[in-house]
Amino acid sequence: MGEHAAPPDAAPGDGALRDVVLRDVVLRDAVLRDAVPGDADAVAAVHVASWQAAYRHLLPAPLLEGLSVDDRARWWRRLLEAPRGDHVVVAAHDGTLRGFVHVGLGPPDAPGRGELVTLYVAPGQWGAGLGRRLHDTGLDRLVDEGCAEARVWMLSTNERARRFYVRQGWHRTEEVRIQQFGTATVVDHRLAIDLTVRRPG
Repeated sequence: MGEHAAPPDAAPGDGALRDVVLRDVVLRDAVLRDAVPGDADAVAAVHVASWQAAYRHLLPAPLLEGLSVDDRARWWRRLLEAPRGDHVVVAAHDGTLRGFVHVGLGPPDAPGRGELVTLYVAPGQWGAGLGRRLHDTGLDRLVDEGCAEARVWMLSTNERARRFYVRQGWHRTEEVRIQQFGTATVVDHRLAIDLTVRRPG
């Protein structure tokens, strides 16, 4: 996950210019808040739409086309009803959910480590900075939990996500994992970030 490059300049009156203006308004006025179970459907819709857009050329088309918002919504509802140490923060504007971040504590054998589990912004909002706001809010929640470091898994071929995370201060570790998505075998890279610099004082 990350942010798209800024759109090209557009002449006044073009639809592209209206899109830029809308993204700027959403970035300025979006409200970030803790997710509640009633957000599950909207979170799932953004989750699926983001996967279908971000991984269009990275994962098999049948897999992306077969993603179910209903299935995702059930998963998110279960999590939000019993978070067990997870934090999910959503960004909403004018009654519409525009993005979300999900963070949580690391495994018991890694005290002080947090996990950035997922970070997605609705495709129409890419490039405006909303992903950065969500990212920073998620890491602040981990700092509040006492975490000194965070980790995230990233699809190795997702260059857009890599650029985003590097800009935010993440670095690659030696960890990798292999996953099977439909007919595609993919490699994930593990990134890490120092959270001690975010602590006040």
